[in-house]
Amino acid sequence: MRCVLALALVIAVASAARADDTTSPTTTLVHAELDPLTFATGGYGGQFGVRAPDLHGVRVALASFSIRVPDAIAQFHGNDGFHERVLPCGAVYALYYTAAPGQNGFALGGSVRFLRVRYTRDDTPGAATDIEEVSPEAIVGYQWHPLHNGFYLQPWLALGVRAYRSADPTVGARTYQELPVSPFFTVNIGYELAR
Repeated sequence: MRCVLALALVIAVASAARADDTTSPTTTLVHAELDPLTFATGGYGGQFGVRAPDLHGVRVALASFSIRVPDAIAQFHGNDGFHERVLPCGAVYALYYTAAPGQNGFALGGSVRFLRVRYTRDDTPGAATDIEEVSPEAIVGYQWHPLHNGFYLQPWLALGVRAYRSADPTVGARTYQELPVSPFFTVNIGYELAR
């Protein structure tokens, strides 16, 4: 329900904007984004940031999010019975946009995520292991402005690695087996506003 309300709000704001808005490359943009996938799993995800002319196409943003990892993904790679939840945490993003502000185009860059992750298992009721991680990730995306204004959709793919972990993700007698590279894909919904 939260996802539907957030999506309705973004669409309402986007629809109210003029469809003929154009933005100069010398304009500073601020943006807000929501990640519907996080809301759909019982969490949340959003970010705010700026794309200033002095940054030459780079947009810098701060994000906060949480997500209940679907069991089909959490239990992949021999992790039967495990459940994984990313508790409220944050990230810093820096993405370079190949197109001028307000135009469709690719985005390349990365982020550093500060994660708090809780692991549980079916065979150890009531037991949980909470860990903290620092995880840099490489990102490629595409920003699409379907209404030709500040509203956009941004599908993106990230590949992250673990740089630091506070403890092993062991619950009971089993340790969660992670892939060496963690993929993540979603489609963010956002709005850019010239300031």
